[in-house]
Amino acid sequence: MASPKFTLPEFTGSLADLGTIIPFILIAVSVTGMKLGPILLAFGLFYVVSGLIYRLPVAVEPLKAVGAIAVSSSLTQGEIVGAGIFVGLFFLLLGVTGLIDKIAKVFPISLIRGVQLGLALVLLVKGGQYIMGDLYLGLLAVGLFVFARFVNRRHSNLNFPGALLVFIIGIAYGFYVYGVPPVQLSIPLDIYLPTAGDLVKGAYKAGIAQLPLTLTNAILATSLLASDLFREKVSNRRLSTTIGGACVVAPLLGGFPMCHGAGGMAAHYQFGARTGGADVMIGALFIALSFVATSPMLALVPAGVLGTLLFLAGWEMLRNAVRTDRMLVTAAAGVVMLLVDPTVGLGAGIAMFLLSKLFRPEGLPSPWYKQ
Repeated sequence: MASPKFTLPEFTGSLADLGTIIPFILIAVSVTGMKLGPILLAFGLFYVVSGLIYRLPVAVEPLKAVGAIAVSSSLTQGEIVGAGIFVGLFFLLLGVTGLIDKIAKVFPISLIRGVQLGLALVLLVKGGQYIMGDLYLGLLAVGLFVFARFVNRRHSNLNFPGALLVFIIGIAYGFYVYGVPPVQLSIPLDIYLPTAGDLVKGAYKAGIAQLPLTLTNAILATSLLASDLFREKVSNRRLSTTIGGACVVAPLLGGFPMCHGAGGMAAHYQFGARTGGADVMIGALFIALSFVATSPMLALVPAGVLGTLLFLAGWEMLRNAVRTDRMLVTAAAGVVMLLVDPTVGLGAGIAMFLLSKLFRPEGLPSPWYKQ
């Protein structure tokens, strides 16, 4: 694996997954009353650790199912802590014992690609919605990214920092609209010891629903995408273990439970990140901000910029999702995941896989499939 690099393209790529992270941080702060500083500190520490361990831009993301349920069911901080600890202990067990490798061997590639497709469609749709809600800035961001891609293809040694330029423009616009947000120096820790009730309710309300998404997207799909993009083997066992540790430790310190994510890795890659240096830099930025962070800071990044990041990350993931050996299985899982939710989408994919094995044992590869 390559040594971490701390270059401008790496830093530009490190910012690319903020379109996924910031909305969930907003959810945690506004819905549950969690403190922004500890959340940023937990993200920062996990990003730095991930960059040093994997030496690739392995993304750090919030547990999406937990975040979605926090909105729909108004989870308390204790229940989020309980859900995180439940998910963490589950994946620590799979990682430490090696059971995750046995699961990976029997899990069909078409289902993993289906999860990638579902996430790609979600990112494309959600990104499009953000762009339409902030149309002029969104179109400007898209135009700058297209221009940057054109320039970098014509002049490969230039590395025009399109994403960084968009962020500077976006934050400048945020300052213009909202003014300078307040800054408050504090120690970013909020120790929370859950009760037995928190653990049980958190596991039941959100933890169980999170398991299939973390298994497929955060572990199996991330490992597969690392092979696609970097020709590097990222161990399922190591991914399971680092996710487990983060989900157990972060909530106890006041952070939101976290995992890795194929969509985030695609975003980092799309905008220039190639080594773990990207993780270390965005992690250091989160850690520094955690000591002075206040909630109004979250409004500085406009929806048009977030939407563009989400949309282009979805496009990068879509390009890899179509490389499947059973397109009908992948399509069923991905479309149902978009229309319903990840768990139901995975169930639809499994059902279609069993049907495809019955009627066409050899599968039906897409034209872009690569072993």
